[in-house]
Amino acid sequence: MSKRTFYFVRHGKTEWNLARRMQGWGDSPLITEGIEGAIATGEALRDVDFSAVYSSPSKRTMDTTGYILGDRDLEVRTLDGLREMSFGIWEGELFVDILKNYGVEYEMMLENPEYYTAEVSKGETYHQVKERTKKAVEQILDEQPEGNILVVSHGMALRVLIFVALDGADLQSHREETPHLLNTGITVVEYEDGEFRVMKANDISHLEGIVEGV
Repeated sequence: MSKRTFYFVRHGKTEWNLARRMQGWGDSPLITEGIEGAIATGEALRDVDFSAVYSSPSKRTMDTTGYILGDRDLEVRTLDGLREMSFGIWEGELFVDILKNYGVEYEMMLENPEYYTAEVSKGETYHQVKERTKKAVEQILDEQPEGNILVVSHGMALRVLIFVALDGADLQSHREETPHLLNTGITVVEYEDGEFRVMKANDISHLEGIVEGV
């Protein structure tokens, strides 16, 4: 099998991101910054010849994918395995309210990923996210024997997938030791001879002038 290069992109910034609401399987529209970021991502990847494009089925990722592709005539395949982590009853709730009402479990989710059970939220555990996102990549590898592959997904799902499932980071400490993936940031991962190599992580150089602080 030939080398495959994955271009992983987190979706553009949304209304719930801006409002600091929990957003997993729930959804909200892209805001102007998110749209502009996705368009800029498309320009940054203009010279990459993609052999395949995959997206989470969430509308925010599908919209982001469309803005990235622009006028390219490429089929977008959706995989449920690329969805964001589910947060159950916390979906759409403000972070401050979740911390106030479910502080013990919320802090467990942030500080003890290995042992987070999602018992109260009725969402997913990190272990479940790791397994389903890894299976999604395995499916993509089976379907794509070579080339460059665009994958548009979500912040927590991609972080667990790229750094834990593919690159071997420790699940318990990954939130302290791996980069937080920003909206429309690009992470490049090569796969060859059965091994994954992170070549570039959370590249946001193309977002200068669009995202504050870049």
